[in-house]
Amino acid sequence: MAYDFEPGDMVAVRFGVVLSHYGVVTHRGTVISNSRRNGGVVEQSLADFADGRSVRLCDTRTGLDAHAVEARARKAIGSDYSVTGSNCSHFTRWTYRRKPTPMQVAAASLNALKDLASNRRNRW
Repeated sequence: MAYDFEPGDMVAVRFGVVLSHYGVVTHRGTVISNSRRNGGVVEQSLADFADGRSVRLCDTRTGLDAHAVEARARKAIGSDYSVTGSNCSHFTRWTYRRKPTPMQVAAASLNALKDLASNRRNRW
């Protein structure tokens, strides 16, 4: 498979019927993404990211240059995965400094309330 992506591009592959997995193309030609399969944020070859599926370019017009996008992505390498708090969508939105979606805000708020309730019970 031949790919023609630029550093800083957001790319995606489909999995399941309607879901996609997102990542960020680097200057090395690799992709940084966050996945449960890999246990968190990792850098991998474009072919490994694709895993035999077609890769598509996503709209990334944010005004950030490719170096800034890649630097933010690299800072997260090694971070853990969480389906509700830190998944590939959260990761790429953060990398491009985009605002969280309402669903992401709701999930984060719910997790914070759970943590608050848990800490109160544990103190007594």
